[in-house]
Formats: sequence, structure tokens, C-alpha cells
Amino acid sequence: MLINKISLETNQPTRSSRMKYTFLMLCLILCGVSFVLYSNTTLDWKILHSLIRNSLIIMSYSSENVTFNYTDNIFEKFLNKNNITSIENRRFAIFACSIHSTTHAYSFYTPITAASWKRAGYETIVVFVGDFTMPNILTSRLNLSRTYLKHIGAYLIDIQCNSSYAVKLSQLVRVFSGFLPDSIVHDNDDILTSDSDLMPLKTSEYRPTNRTDGFIFNAFCCGSFHRRGRSYRMFPMGHIYLKKKVWRAIVIESKQRSELLVNATDQIRHLLSENALLSFDMISLYVRHEFKKIYESRMTKGDSAWYMDQVLCSMLLTDYRERHKDFKIHERGRGSRLDRASGIGYWNRDKFNQFGDAHLIHDDILQQRNWKIFNKLLTALFNQTLVNMFNDYHQQYMIAP
Repeated sequence: MLINKISLETNQPTRSSRMKYTFLMLCLILCGVSFVLYSNTTLDWKILHSLIRNSLIIMSYSSENVTFNYTDNIFEKFLNKNNITSIENRRFAIFACSIHSTTHAYSFYTPITAASWKRAGYETIVVFVGDFTMPNILTSRLNLSRTYLKHIGAYLIDIQCNSSYAVKLSQLVRVFSGFLPDSIVHDNDDILTSDSDLMPLKTSEYRPTNRTDGFIFNAFCCGSFHRRGRSYRMFPMGHIYLKKKVWRAIVIESKQRSELLVNATDQIRHLLSENALLSFDMISLYVRHEFKKIYESRMTKGDSAWYMDQVLCSMLLTDYRERHKDFKIHERGRGSRLDRASGIGYWNRDKFNQFGDAHLIHDDILQQRNWKIFNKLLTALFNQTLVNMFNDYHQQYMIAP
């Protein structure tokens, strides 16, 4: 009896906190609805339902392994529109980075890359992956990058996992873009996969082709591979452009899922549901099934684990295209690239019109002399207000402890 009493007393503050949090969220929802009803805003009831449903999901899963940071300003993003229905059929770019990465550039570039995608007509979803339970894991620099991302208007999602899986998951999460929350992306919205250190320059190269269902950028780059008794073309993760509902369908209709459903427990079936939350457990279920020990191995750049995201995505997409003969996807090439392999001297120019994209220089870019050269690219892409903002960001980043 004493044990039960202690257990109950321990749970009381938690329950009280949850009740307060739930009440606060419901109040915010009601305030938002009231604002819409008493303004000139046209209300799309499907979006209202999506807002409420996803708010409840966030409350239910607030202690689990996914955090949706976009909820800090989700009502502002929706209610500042004169017509809420105008958010339909948007384009999103998604990329991710590990919070444990020793290469600072991956997280440092996130606000700049997000702004470059906005320039190309895309909203941005940035996924941070890692063990958020570790003390002081969100360093001053990481928090600074996240603050500037929110200022740019990007959506932030945190996915909790052990640090040993963080880099793998930051690559693989893009394959599961179909499971992003409805309150960010709708089924008919388009999602393009990318990297935090890959910037679009020539915006015309990222427009969808009429009368097609998507496109694969630089589709002929990567040769082929042999798996499951057949040959597959290898597609790059930067970039594949599909509707959210197609990203989900390539997983839901996959051979991998069919195999996993055999003798699956209720818990496994929940993770395999088309309504599953984007999480480490869900992604790991598919990837462990396909790659087995490779998924658990220590990953180094260029080894078999490094290419799991490309291999899995290529398999899922190829199998889907073979099942849906009327599905049309444009396979396109790639223009000239401003590449970090060319060295910083190659970037020291005033015009960048000949380049389609830029593969960004890593941590050396933080040095003042290199940042000054990088400013030439920023000036070519953005107005002076944004250039000044990114210069302030760089300055704060360099003095952050």
C-alpha cells in the first residue's frame, strides 16, 4: 500500500501539468477560431479540423520522441492570411541535420538555405535529429540557428533518438516525408528533398513540369545497384519532388510494409499505419527490416550505411512507378554547380548566373576572409536587408560560447 501511495503522489504533479497544458492549448485554439469567425477571413473547415487534430496529437505525444517546434507560431502562420484556403498546394523543401554533428556547417547553413528555398518559391521544413535529453545538447550556436530559422519562417521538427543514430536518421527521415503532420503539409502539397548544405541558385530549375506528377533532379547521376534479386537505378536525395500523398504511398504500398505486416503485433501495426507519427521507431522499423545489421553498424561517409536513404528511396519509388503505369515523373539533369571542391577562390566572383546550385563549403566558411567572399553570393541572391541579417547571424555565431 505504501508503494501505491508514493506512486500516486508522484504522478499527481504530472497529471496536473498535463491538464493545465491541455486547457491552455484548448484556449489558444478557441481564441484562434474566434479571431477567424469575427474577421473577414474565409474559413476552410478542413484546415480548422487539421489544426485542432494536430494540436491534440501534439498534446498527446508531448512527452514522446517527436517535438513540433512550429507550434510556437502555427496560429500566426495560418491566421495572418486573408484567405486560409490560399495555403493549399504549396511547395516545401525538407532537409535535416544531426544535433551531434561535429561539422558546424550543417546546422549553421540552415537559415541561409531556408531563405534560398523561399526565394525559389518553397516553404522549408528543417528536421533536427538527436538525443535532446542530453544535458546542454542545444548549444548557444544551435539555438541561434534555430532562432534565425523561425525568423525566416521555416518549420522546425525535432526527432528524438540515440546519438549513434542521429546522422543516419537525418538522412533517412526525408524518405518518410509523407508522414509529416497535416498541420504543416497537406496531401496535395508538394515536397522536395534536399540537404542543408545545398542551395538552389537558378530558381527556374526547381519548377515542376506541366502534366507530370513530380520530378527527379540530377536523375542520371548515380548509376545502379542490385538488391532483392533485381537491378535498380540509384536516384539522388537532392532532389526528388513528389506530393505528400505520393511520398506516403510509396511506403504504404511497399513490399517492405507488406512483409512487416505478417504476424505483426498491435504495436507494430500502429507504427505501420498510414496515420503513424514521424518518429525514430517508425523509421527504424522499415530500415532495420530492409538493411538489418547495416542499420546498426557504425556509419562512415561513403560506406553501405551512408547510402541507405538513397537505396531505400530508389527502391520504393521504382516499385511504385511499376505499379502505377500512369504515374509520370520528369527525370531531369543538373546545370553547372558551384562546388566546394573547387575551393574558396573559385567562389570569389561577382556573377553567379551560370550556376544552377551551390554545394556549400563546410566549416572553413566561418573564417572571416572566407565569409567575406561568401557575401558575394549572398548579395547576388538576396536583398540588402537579408544580407545584413545573415552578417549579424554570422557575427553572433562566431562569438557564441
